[in-house]
Parts: sequence; structure tokens; C-alpha cells
Amino acid sequence: MKQQQLSNEQCAFWSKVVEKYDRVVDAQIGRGTRPLVRDRLSKEDRLGSLAEFGCGTGYFTELLANKAQSVVATDLSPAMIALAKARIREANIVFQVEDCQCSSLPATSFDTAFISLVIHFTDPKRTVHEMNRILKTGGILIIANLDPAVLTGSDRVRCLVRILYHGITGYRLKPPKGFGRNVLTEKQLCDLLIETGFRIQSSETIRDATRSSHIPVEYIRAVKVS
Repeated sequence: MKQQQLSNEQCAFWSKVVEKYDRVVDAQIGRGTRPLVRDRLSKEDRLGSLAEFGCGTGYFTELLANKAQSVVATDLSPAMIALAKARIREANIVFQVEDCQCSSLPATSFDTAFISLVIHFTDPKRTVHEMNRILKTGGILIIANLDPAVLTGSDRVRCLVRILYHGITGYRLKPPKGFGRNVLTEKQLCDLLIETGFRIQSSETIRDATRSSHIPVEYIRAVKVS
């Protein structure tokens, strides 16, 4: 019941800030960060049937549609889904509202799952278990994970101040309790993936180097082995 309440609160929050999301998130993490993640994603190929979680406004969705046979693009927020659907018209995409911690998607039915800049807003253990459930054996999970713990000293302080400042001034809305606090380091996330039946295929750090306090992103590929 508590988890459902938290999901409902996050859904309401994201639905209210949908028009501001892209501008605020780029100001918080670094304006070059998501483009760098998208550049890395563009190197993927033959992703088969793919499920995207936390598609938001569709920033990565159109690219994924060009790399996969079919895409189910999902988000917790109906307003996010509506905006993404209005922007993107690719014939091989289906948009639907889903919670990445407990979705209605059928088990062992996808070749690839993609989740970007989302896992820290969830219960990571539940989310990774859900990714394992929907993927076929041998399927690939791609996670773009924010890792501010890589930063040290004044860079970490500036990073946290920037996140808070742009969140408050950009959204002008109080976030749900505990919002975004389940941040995992690269090691913590890789350990969780291994415990959940994945094998780490690769892990790369992506970083907008124009400012030392921009948040690094780990681009992790893992294969489901059990």
C-alpha cells in the first residue's frame, strides 16, 4: 500500500511538470549529458522487441524505434505519455502507462529493456526484478544511471546545489517525500544486477565535461542469464 501511494504521488508530480521536464533535467545534470547518452545509444543495433521504461517526453524513444523491431514505450505519468505520443509518430511504437516496478507487460517477452535516468526514483531492487521478469533469457538490459557519488569535494556540493536550485525554481512544486533518494553507485547497481540474475556485459561512464560538477552517467549493459 505504501509503495502504491508513493507511485501515485510521483505520477501526480510528473504529470504536473511535464512541460518543464526537459529544460529542468538538463539544467540539473548538465545540458550535454542526455545528448551524450543518446549518442551512445545510437551505437546500439538489432534490439528486437524492446520495452522502454520512463520514456518521459520521448527524448530517446524515436531513436530506439530506429534500432528495434518494436517498442513499447512506457511511463508512470499519463501526461508524459500523451506528450511523447503527440511528438513521435513511428509506426512500430506503442505507448502505455506502466510502473517500471510492477508492470502489466508479459513475462519473458522482450529482447531488450531500456531505462534511463529513472531508477533512483524507484525501489531499485523491485525495478531490476521487474526487468528480469519481462526479458527473455539472453535478453539485454540497458540502464543509464545517474551517479553523483563519483563527484568529490566542491564539485559534489555544486552539483547538489544545482539540482535543488533548478528543481525548486524550475518546477515550483513540492516533490513527493523521498523523491530521487535511491541513488546507486555503479558498484551497487552492478551488484544488484548480478544478484538478480544478470551478467554485466559492459559499463561506461558518460560525462559532460564542460563543467566538473556535471553528474556522470553510467551506461550499463547487462544480459539476463537466469
